Amino acid sequence: MWTTFGWLIGRPPVILLIAGLWALAALGLPGSRRALTTNSLAWITFAVWEALVQAVTPEANIRVDLLLITPLLSGLGLWGLVAILWRKRR
Repeated sequence: MWTTFGWLIGRPPVILLIAGLWALAALGLPGSRRALTTNSLAWITFAVWEALVQAVTPEANIRVDLLLITPLLSGLGLWGLVAILWRKRR
């Protein structure tokens, strides 16, 4: 079964790449810096968390933590995209 965030599970380098893209957007779009920086920090935190989960319990196949992480990152991503679009409308 494919899920939205399923391809990121167990891949902290890919998660850090996404965090880097949010950080680059924050540097390039100063009008929406708060939303984009928050996204970058949230994705960095997720990458660290995912690395810790992989290090401590690599056999974990039921991840209840993702029930909280996925909606949070989705909401922050939506906020970031709205901030980018709102900036362009001004």
